[in-house]
Amino acid sequence: MKNKIIHHAAELHLTFGIKNVTMDQLAKELGISKKTIYQYFNSKNDLVRHTVDYIFDQIQTKIDQICLMKLNPYEEIISVKNVVKSMLSKSNVLPQYQLKKYYPDIAKDLEERKFKSIMECLDHNLKKGIKSGYYKENLDKEFVKRMYYLNTININNPELFPPEEFDRQKTTDTFLHMFLSGISTKKGRKKLKETLNNYK
Repeated sequence: MKNKIIHHAAELHLTFGIKNVTMDQLAKELGISKKTIYQYFNSKNDLVRHTVDYIFDQIQTKIDQICLMKLNPYEEIISVKNVVKSMLSKSNVLPQYQLKKYYPDIAKDLEERKFKSIMECLDHNLKKGIKSGYYKENLDKEFVKRMYYLNTININNPELFPPEEFDRQKTTDTFLHMFLSGISTKKGRKKLKETLNNYK
């Protein structure tokens, strides 16, 4: 039952936003009493923490699987982007901003885990790209990784990119193309173009 509650809460939080889903609504959706939920979770804060961990672990598992596949570096990074996109595609509200506003401690823990994950994933990707001759050999990998992380955070900031003016998917795709083109060799840019055409 605990896993069932976490899974359903994750679905609702991604769809409607963390702040907008009440314990009463969750209980009604599951066909159980609110008292039953509180048998497994001390508070909504406790439930949100479990839900965030669940969503993060779901995404991380899929990313780990992608990194084990024999993909070129462009296919790999696009596949990772698509995993995150598919998990968040139902949401009209970016959950990380509600999390930061209403559950700052959970948001801080999530950012630390996300930073570590992105750094490890990019380190793997950059080494693969340089070895294959698709990425520039003289890249400052630590700088590049942090610039990527910073931009992925900012590109989802509704204050910088208001959703009524900027399509989230188009903005993300434009940034990713600019980023990959910037770190690529001539050989790499040719492979990037070919890979992007295949992923359309």
